[in-house]
Amino acid sequence: MAVSYRPLWIELAKRELMKTEFQKIARISGNVLAKMGNNEYISMKNLERICRSMDLSLSQVIEFKEDK
Repeated sequence: MAVSYRPLWIELAKRELMKTEFQKIARISGNVLAKMGNNEYISMKNLERICRSMDLSLSQVIEFKEDK
């Protein structure tokens, strides 16, 4: 299975937030943001920061897709 952050990008668009603004709000590094942009895994610590700072559930941040 592969991870996708598509739900988060949709949520950011709804809130009219740029990724750099989101990065500051969530207190995540540029490295983490870059990994997310490439649909790579990030730590649970960072996922927790994102969920708490943005008041989102985990399902509003990530989704799993079948590998092709």
